[in-house]
Amino acid sequence: MIVLYFIKRPIMQPSDHPQERLRQLFVQQPCRTIDDLVRALDYSDISVRRFLKQVGYFSSFTHNSKWYTLHFIPVFDKYGLWFYEKIGFSKHGNLIKTIHHFINKSPQGLSAQQLSERLRTPCHAVLSQMSKRGALDRFQSPQNFVYLAIDEARKHQQLARLEALQRVAIAAQVAEPLTAQAAVHVLVEFIKHPQASVDELSRAVAKKQVLATPNAIARFFEEHHLKKTLK
Repeated sequence: MIVLYFIKRPIMQPSDHPQERLRQLFVQQPCRTIDDLVRALDYSDISVRRFLKQVGYFSSFTHNSKWYTLHFIPVFDKYGLWFYEKIGFSKHGNLIKTIHHFINKSPQGLSAQQLSERLRTPCHAVLSQMSKRGALDRFQSPQNFVYLAIDEARKHQQLARLEALQRVAIAAQVAEPLTAQAAVHVLVEFIKHPQASVDELSRAVAKKQVLATPNAIARFFEEHHLKKTLK
């Protein structure tokens, strides 16, 4: 007589599944690191990454991409960004991919300061590296570098828009007096080169990223009786 024994295995509850436990951890705290998840789940690094992929996740574009959140948690703004405290997440990917997105979408390119303010993280070093690798182009404006797309057609559109904006800005400053800072730079150049014209003085201070139009310089000299002949 053969007797068969059947061992009844316990039914695994949904909460016992590592993927479900993973979800519960992120409900408790929306951003976590891999090390934190490895400790909480008691699984290997490779297994935790597999669970994240199965559930769906975003990694941060700040903090060297070390923070993670699940796909259903972020409420992205109109730029495709979501911040939890100082941790930033982007629909567009990591920091480099996110920078590419914003540069390509910008009508006139963006400066490092503009990107840093938008992304709430320093971008100067990354932009410099991307430019050196040929991943971005850049244009030297009187104030700073403006980073542009590498696609020739898009870059041409951005440069045209940028130059148009600069013409408007210069025209708007024609009626404006020199700022105290600009006046100091102009006077330094005037002392060094007393025979320089207002055009030459304007170009000289522009090399120091100081905006001083020839008309503003001429008016400054006339008001202070510094130079009678201005050509």
